[in-house]
Parts: sequence; structure tokens; C-alpha cells
Amino acid sequence: MIFNKNKPFFFWKGRVALYAILKAMGIKPGDEIILPGFTCVVVPNAIIYLGAKPVYVDIDAGTYNIDPEKIEERITAKTRVIIAQHTFGIPADMEKIIDVAKRYNIYVIEDSCHTISSKYKGKEVGTFGDASFFSSQWSKPVTTGLGGWAVINNEQLLERMQRVYSEFIVPSLKENKILRLQYYIYSMIFKPSLFWPVQNTYRKLSGLGLAIGSSSKEELECEKPQEYEKKMSLWQQKLLGEKLMKAARDIDHRKWITSLYENHLKEKKMETINLAYDCEPVILRYPFIVEDKSRALSEAQKRKIEIGDWFLSPIHPNLGGWGSAGYKKGMCPIAEKICKHIINLPTHHGIESAEVGKIIDFIANI
Repeated sequence: MIFNKNKPFFFWKGRVALYAILKAMGIKPGDEIILPGFTCVVVPNAIIYLGAKPVYVDIDAGTYNIDPEKIEERITAKTRVIIAQHTFGIPADMEKIIDVAKRYNIYVIEDSCHTISSKYKGKEVGTFGDASFFSSQWSKPVTTGLGGWAVINNEQLLERMQRVYSEFIVPSLKENKILRLQYYIYSMIFKPSLFWPVQNTYRKLSGLGLAIGSSSKEELECEKPQEYEKKMSLWQQKLLGEKLMKAARDIDHRKWITSLYENHLKEKKMETINLAYDCEPVILRYPFIVEDKSRALSEAQKRKIEIGDWFLSPIHPNLGGWGSAGYKKGMCPIAEKICKHIINLPTHHGIESAEVGKIIDFIANI
């Protein structure tokens, strides 16, 4: 993608892009925003920071995306926006979602942070809603360390978005230096066998304030950090542009790895992604359901096999304190059940056919 005819707006993080979009839409205290109850805590945070209310809708068990059939029952006179997340790179059923939004005259925002170039009915995701936001953080399809961008598809929102964007600050020199160093180290050591030690070290350093983490302590507690409203630095923009120019190779690799997973899984009579509508996903992380998630993750770490834990809860990664994000246990029972059993398999450029075989053998044995 991945830009349309309108110039994208670049931000320090993808969540900040969402916040800016909501602000440009005029979201105010008391407004309600519909989103899936299978998301990262930073998404409802962007809503809460504007005084609005996140309204959670359960997911479809086959797609891990918001269930379009359950959206209408959550709409009220205060509903202003539906956020459609393309989970793991699997396109949400945009035709049904937009149909509901048009009937109630409400905005649609696509959460495209898990994908670039996934297609729904022949058209790239991120081009259906009034706006979309993307992420270029460590674990995303392309990375600039941190970062994200917004694409505005509704011409009526453009001028307001430009005004909002002009008010955001630029990263400090210190932040730039730390992030550039982290990115350099990441580029040098990134490989599947080091996944667990690198992830654990990064989380510890972030907690100690010695690294710029994906989410701050304040964000995990649904509080707004200082200097949240921040743009992407110029070096990140340049790096992002270079990576997007070469993204076709990465997209092809992810499709190839996905096909290998599915072939192996079918051979072993295990479940694969099965979509009921016309789409071409570019999978960021291949979702898989296991009986004992804790054991799977623990054994994977012991054996140095890269396995992801998305999503630990409907408000990932928070295992508790959901009330701060406006979520109550039982709101999204399907999502809550899936969170207890779902792991995900990597598709990035460090994974080759031999690694796929090891991963599939591992999950078959557990």
C-alpha cells in the first residue's frame, strides 16, 4: 500500500495516528466508538483519551475479526465510528461493515496495523473506510522501530486532519538517538533463534526506561503519557519509504510461508484458516489454536522456537484491569475463549522452509 492519492500523515506510533483521526472526526466526550473485543489496549486508549467510550463487539471465530452480524445491536444514538481491525492480516468483512455504517451515517476506520497489501474482493484493505491507520513498529509488516501513519479516504476529513497534524510535536533528539540505536541493534541480531531472549530483554529494558518500549506503563494503565501527540521523525519517514518500495518481496515471502504452514497443517490433519468470503490475506502472524497455551509458549521458549502470544486477552496484553479500558468480563465471550488458546506462527523474512517444518512439528507434538 499503500498510499492513496492523498498524502499520508506520519506519526510516532500507529495508535497516535488513530487518535489524530478520531480528533479530526470531531470525537468528543460521550461519543461511542465500536471496536472488536480482541485488540491491543492502545486502541481503546486513543478513544478514552478523547473522553469517548469504547463499545466492544465480539469477534467471528473463523476470522478473528469483528463480527459484522453483531455490530448493529451495539449501535446507539451516540455511536460515531466503527473500527474494523484486519487481525493478523486477515481482511475484515468490509462490505457488511460499511453497509451497517451507511445505514446509520457513522464513520468507518480501518485498523490496518497488521497488514500491508491484504486484499478484500480485489481491493487493498485500508482503502474502504473513511480513514485507516497503519503501524511500523517492531513486530509489524515493515518496521521503523516505532512509527505509524494515517491515510484519509474521505475528502471532507482532509482539511481537519491537516489542522490536527500541524499541532503535533516532533520527537526529541534524545528519542531519535535511542530509537536509531535500538533499530541498529535489532537489524544486527534479529533471527528466529534469538526471538525469546531478545523479546525478554527488550521488555525488561523498556520497563526500566532504558529502551523506548512499544507501550509505556501509563498506556498499559489506560492513562495518557506526556507528549503523546507526536509525529514521526524524518529518518523514520525516509526508512519507511525505502522499505515500502521493497515491500513486494516481503509480501511474497509471507504468502509463501503461509502456504507452507497450510500445506503442512493439512498433511497433519490440523486446522487452517478458512475464510467464507473473497479475500487475499497477507498474514503477519499465522493464528493457531492449541489446548494448553501456557505450555506451548513455555516449551517454545525452552526449545528456542519462535511462537507469538497474541492475544493474551481481549485487551492485549492486559491480563487484568480491563475496567480502565471500558471492558467487562463476558462482553465478548468468543474472544475471551480464543485468547486462552491462541498462539501465532511467524511469517517474516527470517523464517525459511526448514524453520516452518520445525514449528509445525513442534505444535503437532504439543
